[in-house]
Amino acid sequence: MKRIVKWLTAGAGIALASYGSYAAVTWLRYGHPRRARGAARDELLDQLMHDHDVCDRHHVAVAAPPDVTFAAALEMKLDRSRIVRAVFRARELFLRGTPGASSSRGFVEDMQALGWGVLAEHPGRELVMGGVTRPWEPDPVFRALPPEQFATFAEPGHVKIAFTLRVDPVPDGGSIFRTETRAVATDASARRKFRRYWSLLSPGILLIRRAMLPPLRADAERRWRVEGDDILAGDAAATMTHAITIDAPPADVWPWLLQMGGQRAGWYSWDVLDNGGKRSADRIIPALQHLEPGDVLPARPTGKEGFKVLRIIPERALVLESLTPSWRGTWAFILEPVGADKTRLVTRYRAAYASSPRMALLVPLLAGVHAFMERKQLRTIKHHAEHMHVN
Repeated sequence: MKRIVKWLTAGAGIALASYGSYAAVTWLRYGHPRRARGAARDELLDQLMHDHDVCDRHHVAVAAPPDVTFAAALEMKLDRSRIVRAVFRARELFLRGTPGASSSRGFVEDMQALGWGVLAEHPGRELVMGGVTRPWEPDPVFRALPPEQFATFAEPGHVKIAFTLRVDPVPDGGSIFRTETRAVATDASARRKFRRYWSLLSPGILLIRRAMLPPLRADAERRWRVEGDDILAGDAAATMTHAITIDAPPADVWPWLLQMGGQRAGWYSWDVLDNGGKRSADRIIPALQHLEPGDVLPARPTGKEGFKVLRIIPERALVLESLTPSWRGTWAFILEPVGADKTRLVTRYRAAYASSPRMALLVPLLAGVHAFMERKQLRTIKHHAEHMHVN
């Protein structure tokens, strides 16, 4: 027991020291924000607030088209996150504020209900919201202003805050979601108060930004419908999507998918883990170029268990089914032409299972393994298909 208390005390000491160091560094860096470069630069935000005291930026790659990702961002529901709720509760306790009412109308509507206003918009691509407030107060009131008034607002004792929800397209057909927050105090008194507030409470603010990214990505990728999603319909409890752009047309990628499987050409992944150490094929095998619904692709080098072929759309989609005692899953391989000589290969695994403590622990572990194996698989298919296309 004494040892446990000792370790807990030591841990608390380290945490407190780390927090103190962060607060000190943040205090010193106040008024010297890091400027964005390259793709991270935001022209809309620069027009509204070029000079600012603090700034933070976050981004995440999403395997979904920009319009789908942007719609998901507008409708985020932050109150569903335990981390976000905990941060807000901690702020209420620290500043002795009044607990706020939860809402699930969607991110933009919730922010407007709090007093934030829309300052600028690039339809389907970016939204900039902002307001003026005194964030150090226990129950701050946010006031929206028209864009032209916001840019020139200088009433003493306030802080101007603006943030973005932005989606950039990427060549492979996916997108990058970005969010940036800037703030500037209007006078010396407000700057002193806000500097103290930011130094002490910004870890929670940054944590909220980080916590919103994984759920947003998952929601956007779920919204993006691909071939095979209809099979499990609303029963899927987990979805994993990956994608890669291949410098070859679908006709040069398709044969590598047809011959996949244990006891066949292999899975093109880490062969020591999923193919008994036998190297996956690096050439097209004519005898393995015919599949029909109902065929089974063996999962391993030995045994009969495997993935049943559910759906084949030549040079477009291959949808497989996996059955285990714990869940039912679909594994789709989708080929999307990109111009005349490129392909976006999208993979999606969806699983339906009964909720339980065991599955709550097992699913994240299996998802990590699946991602590790599948990313290698995609890279190998890309290499082989591009090599075949060139030759």
